[in-house]
Amino acid sequence: MASLGLIGLDQFFLLGLIALGGSILGGISSFGAGLIVTPFLMPVVGVKAVVPVMSIAMTLGNFSRMWVYRHQIDRATVGRIMLPALPCVIVGTLLYSYLPQTELAVLIGAFLLVSIPLRRYMARRAVAPTTGAVLGYSGMFGLISGALPGGGVILMPLLLGLGLVRGAVVGTDALIGMVVNVLKIAMFGKLDLVTWELLIAGLLIGMCMVPGAYGARWLIDRMHVKVHTAIVEALVVLSGVSFIWTGLAGS
Repeated sequence: MASLGLIGLDQFFLLGLIALGGSILGGISSFGAGLIVTPFLMPVVGVKAVVPVMSIAMTLGNFSRMWVYRHQIDRATVGRIMLPALPCVIVGTLLYSYLPQTELAVLIGAFLLVSIPLRRYMARRAVAPTTGAVLGYSGMFGLISGALPGGGVILMPLLLGLGLVRGAVVGTDALIGMVVNVLKIAMFGKLDLVTWELLIAGLLIGMCMVPGAYGARWLIDRMHVKVHTAIVEALVVLSGVSFIWTGLAGS
């Protein structure tokens, strides 16, 4: 892992701009904010610290969305999903901590590449709200979220299948995401994957991402959402290739 104390202010400034840009694009296309920032973060903190730092950053983004829609949150749905998801989040973080950096880089890259067709597939369907489906999707969401960036792609069809719409979807998704990220931060801290330097870096990135919601709202009125979705998907693909290249080059 790179020592953050040796990183210049210009690098932090660049990373902040990338975080802001990623949150704007993610806010327009409804996904991809964290995935865009992840590959640019890797050279700064190292492969092993990428998910812990992004967990800290995304906690701020989820909190802001949760607060805006706090009166529309379906707390019963939060409980149904969190009960099976949280133990799987713990398992996912343990898997993340045990994987060597080379294999981890390839795994993250592969998931980033898969996330594009997976998101498109999941966007076209809503999960039938049976007990088995809720348990299965919640567990899969928890496991992926604990080990990799972008696990939220699993959650949206489940929320839609449970009958949530508009602000209830956004607020409930944000609260679940915030709880998951807080648990991940606690686990990564216990596993010595979060230092004070990484905590500060995550907070700085998170604060840079928060204003992106306002930038996204401004751009939505001026550019077609499909254009931004295509940009995000292209960046995620490049990110996936970058991670795999890094992992294979280091093997």
